[in-house]
Amino acid sequence: MSLSQTLAHHWRNVTGQKAAAQARAQAAFDAVCAAMGPGDLAIDLGANRGLFTTKLAKTGADVVAFEPDPHAFAALSKAVAGMENVRCLNAAAAAKAGTMTLYRTADFDRDPDRHSTSSSLVADKRNVTAAAGVEVDVIDFVAFLEAEDRDVAVMKVDIEGAEVDLMEALLDHPVADRVGHIFVETHERAIPRLAERTAALKARTAGQSHPAVNWDWH
Repeated sequence: MSLSQTLAHHWRNVTGQKAAAQARAQAAFDAVCAAMGPGDLAIDLGANRGLFTTKLAKTGADVVAFEPDPHAFAALSKAVAGMENVRCLNAAAAAKAGTMTLYRTADFDRDPDRHSTSSSLVADKRNVTAAAGVEVDVIDFVAFLEAEDRDVAVMKVDIEGAEVDLMEALLDHPVADRVGHIFVETHERAIPRLAERTAALKARTAGQSHPAVNWDWH
């Protein structure tokens, strides 16, 4: 991340612009949820313990939730138990399929409920360590969408740095036309080398209505 980008980030925090943008993103997400119902499809990438998976499921839409961390996945499965419209996948969504290390924080075991939100496929994310990790299955997300063969009303993408590779692959493929709304949390502060690519993705999707991409998810 360049000095100008770092200063711009701090300025957005100090002036409250970032918080305001996140509030608008949440309001937009809520509006999409309010318009959804049975027959729609929502996808939660990085579902963690199921807070937003549950919210999406309560609309009556079908929900597919991806969560690679075994600890978080157990909590997710418990949270949505009995919700027949939810399908949980104990895997990461990414640009390529395979098996990868999911890196965790150094003190993960002290409070796994809290620290599982930081787990990442990206080894150089600032708050994880190569000394703490677990092997997880990884699903090629573009191929998954092709096989699903349905329109997607909304996607929430909070995958701790892997969003750049995934979004580049998705936007380069015609299957992106099936997606209505995407809400993405970005992690260039924790992974500075992703700053330029993240900025390019934001510029690429500016003003785009299908899919409509919001980069200010919290």
